[in-house]
Amino acid sequence: MMARSVIQHSLALAGFAAICAFVLAFTQANTAEPIAQAKAKARAQALAEVMPPNYYLDPILDESFVVSSATGTRFIASGTKILRALSNGIVVGIIVPIRTSEGYSGDIDLLVGVDNTLAITGVRVLAHKETPGLGDKIQRNKSPWIDDFLGKSLSDTQASAWAVRKDGGSFDQFTGATITPRAVIQAVYGTLLYARDNYETLFEAPLPDGLSDITLTEDSIRAKLISQLGAPTNPIKGPTYAE
Repeated sequence: MMARSVIQHSLALAGFAAICAFVLAFTQANTAEPIAQAKAKARAQALAEVMPPNYYLDPILDESFVVSSATGTRFIASGTKILRALSNGIVVGIIVPIRTSEGYSGDIDLLVGVDNTLAITGVRVLAHKETPGLGDKIQRNKSPWIDDFLGKSLSDTQASAWAVRKDGGSFDQFTGATITPRAVIQAVYGTLLYARDNYETLFEAPLPDGLSDITLTEDSIRAKLISQLGAPTNPIKGPTYAE
């Protein structure tokens, strides 16, 4: 009798496990596509926010530049894939995934857009663990603070200005939270330095005269770019340039 009871319980457990496995497999099969679609939509939205579509003409493809161990930085790890935005085959902007480990609560992942004049086209936070109500103001849906980077470049913002006002810089800090914005600012600044130092590789073109001289004004640099690359293809801040 006891043996029969054990067998019955075993069969019941096996049946229950089989049902659970079927339900799990069915759920995964029916949710995989919606999850993939949601991720693709979120990615497309993030790309559009850091590299607006009117900055380029050609579709942004998954073809990317992979950062080597020789050129990686503390914000841009070896193996990072940098996307390129093109107009008529000319690289007019890059989209750089970066990470800073200097946040108050750990890593902060960001996406930074940089055009071919080394000006910021957009910055968005992808992931963080900062304190709600304080450090989470780096998120665009919590605060417009992140928009302060738009249009800034090495030419119009001196090295000492890439800091919060408390440290003598030009960026606002948050009330009760200085570490978080300080970390983001340094990471974005580091991205511009990386783009300048690796300009020829990233943009597949020589660094235009003047972009390496951060003492020049933004207007003077853009005047040089127009004379070298042609008139802007789009009448916007941080334009792309025709061949």
